[in-house]
Amino acid sequence: MENYQGKNSFSSLLKNPADILEIVRDPGKAGLDFYKSLSVKQKQYLAFVAGIGIIIYGFTLNKKK
Repeated sequence: MENYQGKNSFSSLLKNPADILEIVRDPGKAGLDFYKSLSVKQKQYLAFVAGIGIIIYGFTLNKKK
């Protein structure tokens, strides 16, 4: 997974789960390399999903109080 040319989509992660493991082991290098290889539209989807996740996490924390 040294080079993400051609592996620039989320579906490529599902086809090769070893890539996910490498991203988790070294998010600073492998994660950023993968992120930089994504298209602008995929980066927008990722930011949107992360935002929704933070909102849901906030609701679950609020319900526990």
